[in-house]
Amino acid sequence: MGKLDGKVAVITGSGRGIGKAIAILFAREGATVVINDIDIAPAQETVTEIQAFGGKTAVCVADITKAEESQKLMDTAGEKFGKLDILVNNAGITRDALIPRMTDAGWDTCININLKGTFNCIRAASKYMMKDGHNGRIINVTSVAGLMGNVGQINYSAAKAGIIGLTKTVAKEWASYGITCNAIAYGFVDTRLTREKETGEEVMGKKVGIPKKIRDMMIMQLAGKVMTPEDAAKPVLFLASEDAAFITGNVLNVTAGLYM
Repeated sequence: MGKLDGKVAVITGSGRGIGKAIAILFAREGATVVINDIDIAPAQETVTEIQAFGGKTAVCVADITKAEESQKLMDTAGEKFGKLDILVNNAGITRDALIPRMTDAGWDTCININLKGTFNCIRAASKYMMKDGHNGRIINVTSVAGLMGNVGQINYSAAKAGIIGLTKTVAKEWASYGITCNAIAYGFVDTRLTREKETGEEVMGKKVGIPKKIRDMMIMQLAGKVMTPEDAAKPVLFLASEDAAFITGNVLNVTAGLYM
């Protein structure tokens, strides 16, 4: 028996990193998982890994900054599997710069993907979740940056702080349907967004990552204890399960002591 047997989950940004780890863990715990990314190749890789151990899954390439594509994503769950029990809003991006150097494009991209995308998906999910006795789960990925701010991340910090306010509002509005809505604030998780910027990947035409000097200082502060995506996925499973039935409107800090 898995903790999510019979549940249908949508996980945004699940072609890579934390989202991929959540999708695989959910599938191993019995959930049918809809994989989402803006690129088909990584999304299909996640699907292939899940199918290899007999997990049930589907894929939907969608840009969550667009309302109609967010609806298409939720409809993939509703039309293919008949329902939507769990929504994990994980998709995110960084566009770091100090305030005087922050461009409109850098601000808009970060706000649109992290904050507007989360709202778009929740609004689209209402078609399936706002039903008496639904008892669904929404988990929004935020960040320690949204709790304490971060130099060079005014856009990301604002977006992630916005997700916290959004989370509490959904928790209040949808409580009557038995739906819980919580957020997880991560600290340092080893993904392409936190690797060394000097040798990092390009995402949507811009190199992402953390300058090596700052990254090394953060790892030193954590005494070298860096979370993997698989580590980060486990608290999401908890909030998605019946174990967290009476937890809503909360922000769970998963930072290895980076924020207290």
